[in-house]
Amino acid sequence: MFNNFHIIKFNGEGYLQDLVYKLSKVGQAIEKNDLSAASSVLGQNTDADWVQKVNSALNKFSGSDEEKSEIDSFNSSLSSLVSSVTKNDIEGSKTAFVASASAFEKWTTLTGLIEELKGL
Repeated sequence: MFNNFHIIKFNGEGYLQDLVYKLSKVGQAIEKNDLSAASSVLGQNTDADWVQKVNSALNKFSGSDEEKSEIDSFNSSLSSLVSSVTKNDIEGSKTAFVASASAFEKWTTLTGLIEELKGL
């Protein structure tokens, strides 16, 4: 259920590839109820360097208000995910993970990048 994300080639855009990888690892950890492993991938807060790089890449490919709205949804759910993992809340982590993955997948559909990210 949580390991549908695979590392794929993304036309040189390493930050979004990194996001797919991280979502895959976090999903696998949550599926095993291993929130310490999920935390080691996510970090302790959403100010992490990797999150800022991912947001830069997301914004680079976003033009419409709807695409930008999905970035906001993704960031909100990612924040909830980090918080739930930090609090050792497995159910909250599962819910927030699904919301994060869904928002990212919707964004890739809206931007037309879904074909580039076949592992979704």
